Amino acid sequence: MKLNFAGMLAVVTALVAALPALPALADAPQTPTLTATGDGTATVIPDIAIVTIGVASRARTAGAALAANSTDLTAAIAAIRGAGVDDKDIATSGFSIDPVYAEPKSGDVATAPPAIVGYSISNSVTVTIRDIAKSGSILDKVVGAGANQVTGISFDVADPKSSRETALKSAIADALAKGQLMAGAAGVKLVRILSVSTAEASPPRPVFAAMALKAAPSVPVMPGQQSVTASATVTWEIAPQSP
Repeated sequence: MKLNFAGMLAVVTALVAALPALPALADAPQTPTLTATGDGTATVIPDIAIVTIGVASRARTAGAALAANSTDLTAAIAAIRGAGVDDKDIATSGFSIDPVYAEPKSGDVATAPPAIVGYSISNSVTVTIRDIAKSGSILDKVVGAGANQVTGISFDVADPKSSRETALKSAIADALAKGQLMAGAAGVKLVRILSVSTAEASPPRPVFAAMALKAAPSVPVMPGQQSVTASATVTWEIAPQSP
């Protein structure tokens, strides 16, 4: 059986009429809330030093440059091991070999590529020194063993979890205190906490501080301090204060 448009409209109208009447939805009352945000900081003294130690060598042939480089870097690594650093904390971080070209003479017109007069090789390892008090003496030893490149020294903490937790607790306490202050100033009372959210604690960042660790007179090492920050947001249900 085919229905024309008028017939289809009549069927739809009949179906709608057959549905039970829905009660009018009244606007639900909104729960009054108060939200406060707090910040927290934890300060920690680094206990790990991370440094890149390398050897740069140059010779007329690539083989000679590599041999000299390997000898000096092997001696430097032996010095690092001798200072008590585990092999798991010594990792190759860079290796390069580059030709060394002859310097053009003044007044010469370049008609051909410059001649190769030698080769330069650089090899480096990144070392994690877990006894930070030994940092200065280790640097002295590796330089004495043949290392001629020491770069990228940085500091870290072995257990960052503790400082992050401290920062988060401080942030939540700050938010709770601000909520109490805001409620008192607004003339309302806090009924119950509806939600608590926290932002991930930031990684340690350098903080200037008057702390210097001099493990060796010739190589002063200054780890300073680091700070970890966090934030927290707390929302309460509120009600008017009792008269």
